[in-house]
Amino acid sequence: MRRGRFALLFPALLLLVAGCGIRSTDVVEVGDPAFAHVVPTGPDGTTLYLKGPNGLLAVVRAEPRVPDLPGHAVMLLLNGPTEAEKDAGLDTELPHYYGGLAVGRDGESMTIRLERAVQDFSSLAREQLVCTASHAVSPDERVTVTVMGTDGKLGPANCPF
Repeated sequence: MRRGRFALLFPALLLLVAGCGIRSTDVVEVGDPAFAHVVPTGPDGTTLYLKGPNGLLAVVRAEPRVPDLPGHAVMLLLNGPTEAEKDAGLDTELPHYYGGLAVGRDGESMTIRLERAVQDFSSLAREQLVCTASHAVSPDERVTVTVMGTDGKLGPANCPF
């Protein structure tokens, strides 16, 4: 009976001893995380940038993208998240806004004019506007966006995505 117990314990003991001598390592930092385009391009939807649990999150709404009218995407953004988006934990840093909106484009530069102060916008709110406006034109084209308000301007800035 003793030999039977030893025969059962010996393989487990052997595995335990075999693992000795291997040193553990710390996490090795190798750079920024990978980035991939997962937002569909084309006329299938309008991409808005909303506040997610870890920063900006691209959300595609079932509204056709109108490249010649980036103000359409900006207005959708200013209207805030839908109930379904709120239920999914998405929000906005932009204040509620019901004033006038003008969006102009000259080549790779775009200007958004709002009838309100803009200097109090958080950096995340600024990125929401810049990314939504620039991707409304083209997800692949780099557009520089300036936001004008009654108290001055923000930018020019580019979307980091």
